[in-house]
Amino acid sequence: MFGDKPGGEPRPPAHDDRTLRRALPVWVDLAKVYPLAERPDRMHRVGWDLQAVVPGELSAWRRDTTGRWLAQVHFRIRRGDDSEGVLMTAWLLASAIEPRHDAPARPERRKRLR
Repeated sequence: MFGDKPGGEPRPPAHDDRTLRRALPVWVDLAKVYPLAERPDRMHRVGWDLQAVVPGELSAWRRDTTGRWLAQVHFRIRRGDDSEGVLMTAWLLASAIEPRHDAPARPERRKRLR
């Protein structure tokens, strides 16, 4: 999916929306999602670490009204002391994610027939 178009963006289908059959493992660069204008003088150990690179799962692509690709990604944000985390699902700009090659794609879920 990332190799279809430069910059990690998928080739657009006719309707420009694409839900993946399997979630793909990705890296989420939170510093690109939550950029800082300047580095703070001190860090808060128990604050949320929004500058880390974290693993996630890409489940869909959509375009916004300006034509940019958005990735629906499930990922976890942790505190600076790594004591807690919260699972998030968000639409992120394609530039904030990269494919992970250290993890397999999640197997496709099959519907049960009754």
